[in-house]
Amino acid sequence: MCLTGCNLAEKLSTIGEAPELSQIQDPTQIKGYQPITMPMPTAYAAKSERGPSLWETGARAFFKDQRAGKVGDVMTVVVSIDQSESIEMTPSINRNNKSTANVPSALGFERKAEKFFPKKQNNGIDANSKWLDVNSNPSLSGSAKYNVNDKINFKIAATVIQVLPNGNMVIHGRQEIRLVNEVREVQVKGIVRREDVSASNVINWEKISELRISYGGRGELTDMQAFPWGQQIMNKVLPF
Repeated sequence: MCLTGCNLAEKLSTIGEAPELSQIQDPTQIKGYQPITMPMPTAYAAKSERGPSLWETGARAFFKDQRAGKVGDVMTVVVSIDQSESIEMTPSINRNNKSTANVPSALGFERKAEKFFPKKQNNGIDANSKWLDVNSNPSLSGSAKYNVNDKINFKIAATVIQVLPNGNMVIHGRQEIRLVNEVREVQVKGIVRREDVSASNVINWEKISELRISYGGRGELTDMQAFPWGQQIMNKVLPF
């Protein structure tokens, strides 16, 4: 409640003002950042001499390779997602169980059971009486349908923040746009191969491994679309 109150006080202090943009900072210094480790292939000794090919990475050439390749370099990420997913399930389960147990002899202890049952139940107990008789008939029937359409189209510049031992690059891109009293934030993270970066220093989203895309915002529009904080607490606490 105290933390919620602090957040509420901060929101009240900015009434009538547009939300502030975040300061540009080193992605590796953001709280929670962890260097990425991935399975690496066996390392081979590099050749001491390179041929005169113009297409070999790092080779002597007449034209400089403009593609990003080291920490701090920038590349353009193109995201164009148009996906439709549909899942429909109608599960139906019926099961019949029946279990009966007889104890004809248990070293005479079966007669001790008479002390634990009412008289009207233990009258006539003998060695062939049923000690356990269970019947169950569980049934389950349900229906579920899931339809999702995702459409995202944008371009964003990302910075190389780490180069893995095999040459793959870890990229991170962040963009903030303020429209009136709403800030829209876009983030892209992932691992790319230098070979997949085009000659114009552009890479498509489907060639990015471990891709993470975040699109959100903060401001008056976001506040209006969210549940009040009291309702959010009830949604987390109530079990029904």
